[in-house]
Amino acid sequence: MADGGRSIAEVAVKGTIVRKLPRKVDVLEGENAAFCVEVEEEEMDIHWYKEGTELRETHQTILKSFGKTHILVFVNTTPQDSGLVTFFVGRSKTSSQLRVKAARHSPPSCPVGVQINTERANAALLSWVPAQDTRKNPPSGYVLERQEVGTGSQEWLQCLTTDSATSVEILGDSVPCEADYRFRICSVNKYGRSNNVEFPRAVHLVPVTRIQAPLQDALVPEGQDACFSIELTASVIGSWFLNGTQLLEDDRYSMRRSRTHQSLRIQGVRDTDNGAEITFIAYGIRDSAALYIQAPPVRFSALPEAERNRSIEAGCPIFLQCELSDPTAQVYWYKDGTKLLPQSGIEIQSDGITRTLVVQSAEIFHSGSYSCKTKGDAIKFNVDVKVPPVRFSVLPEAERNKSIEAGCPIVLKCELSDPTAQVYWYKDGIQLFSNHELDIQSEGNMRTLVVQSAELTHSSTYSLYILYDSVEAGCPFQLQCEVTDPTAQVYWCKDGEKLLPQTGMDIQSNGTMRRLIVQSAEVFHSGLYNCETSDDTLQFTVDIKGDLWLFGSNLIQSNPRHSSLILDLSKWRASGGTWLSNRHTPPTLGHIIVRQRKMLPH
Repeated sequence: MADGGRSIAEVAVKGTIVRKLPRKVDVLEGENAAFCVEVEEEEMDIHWYKEGTELRETHQTILKSFGKTHILVFVNTTPQDSGLVTFFVGRSKTSSQLRVKAARHSPPSCPVGVQINTERANAALLSWVPAQDTRKNPPSGYVLERQEVGTGSQEWLQCLTTDSATSVEILGDSVPCEADYRFRICSVNKYGRSNNVEFPRAVHLVPVTRIQAPLQDALVPEGQDACFSIELTASVIGSWFLNGTQLLEDDRYSMRRSRTHQSLRIQGVRDTDNGAEITFIAYGIRDSAALYIQAPPVRFSALPEAERNRSIEAGCPIFLQCELSDPTAQVYWYKDGTKLLPQSGIEIQSDGITRTLVVQSAEIFHSGSYSCKTKGDAIKFNVDVKVPPVRFSVLPEAERNKSIEAGCPIVLKCELSDPTAQVYWYKDGIQLFSNHELDIQSEGNMRTLVVQSAELTHSSTYSLYILYDSVEAGCPFQLQCEVTDPTAQVYWCKDGEKLLPQTGMDIQSNGTMRRLIVQSAEVFHSGLYNCETSDDTLQFTVDIKGDLWLFGSNLIQSNPRHSSLILDLSKWRASGGTWLSNRHTPPTLGHIIVRQRKMLPH
């Protein structure tokens, strides 16, 4: 038939249907199948069926009538179109078996004459020629693939497809990273694809690159590693430079490339690297940054606890010493948060890595918290300046018990541990003053009482008292005495009333020592205190209203078997201000003054 379908036999018959359908119709897949029937009259009611289903006209099923002739055409048949086709008119019908044979399909042949032209920079012109059997198995297009050379991967990636062109130009901007690339091509149609044909050589392509994250200046402590990195829009091969000199991979310089990320690590930077220029250069890319070296932080060497917590006797020098990691580092000394400057009695020394604060002669006000500070580090010291108690030198018995003839002078002498201590002389509890008969002398550590001419009225007990330094009210104080018998029991009384241990007051017994401890002195603690045994009594007078005196009573040894009491008053001082920790304001000031009574018979 003229429309490309197979010709159909026409059979002439009598009756309503003049020309019936053939018994069968065979066509190949993709061809048109046409059926034609002629009836006796025009405008008769006719119907077409396939496998019992009436056919309606579609783009693949054509139904036409021309007078007495009626035509059915199946366009571009497939094997699914096979079946029994039936034509009805009135009570007459005619049928035909349609058989669609599957066509034998083959993919196209591969292209030939492949060539590559690299005359243009950063580009490759690929060309080819279709195979000679294209009319038999025509390709519907071509697929081009690329492979990155030198990566160890054998993977081919599709880069483009084309329908009919026989040449294409590959630009550097079309590849993901800088590398050498190979290309291959194949023909395709709906039945498959041909074998691949590889182009004769590789070409080096570089993508057009921009900087996404530039290099940043780096401040690195001396001895540590410096890291620089740059982020690009594409993966390219670049080079690193230090002050214009290209760096090569070695033990000190490490370079890494991970797709679009490039990095440089410099191990163990030195002071000589300070201010160095780091540059990264790639195809169309150049960026720089600076390397700055940070000196290592200055640190103080650790000191033992004993070196940081010092207890110094008044009058002795104070040496606070520490060492630094940097001999050129500048330090500042502070006391209780106040900066110290060199002045009379205070020296600030620097020798190599050693820093020293020297106080020539310690006084009570030198107690406190000291610190030596430098940038980034500090070391602290605690200093507690203690005043040693004033002591009398031991006198032989002959010096303490004297028998003087009337008319002869009486000379009573004693020696103190502190030449500046103030003392007072008493006779039978009455203070003595210099007059025409009595001379009181003080020379260095010696204290002397001279009666020019002894009389019977001068027979008595003489006592010498020491005026102690003042102590702030609120500080603890301690009354202490010593008994000859460590098993002796003593009782403490205040103003005649027996004292018992209570909050803020402690009574202790340790060997021959007996102590009464008041944790925080108040005005109501003023009064007369006694330490009593069964045979003897030691008396202390405490007055917080003004100066505070402590008197030692006469040690009258009427019986050698009696327990004797030896006065030893210790004045406590607050250690580091801890006793004030729960107070908002300092307590009112008072004084404790101690007068030690010595038994000096005439």
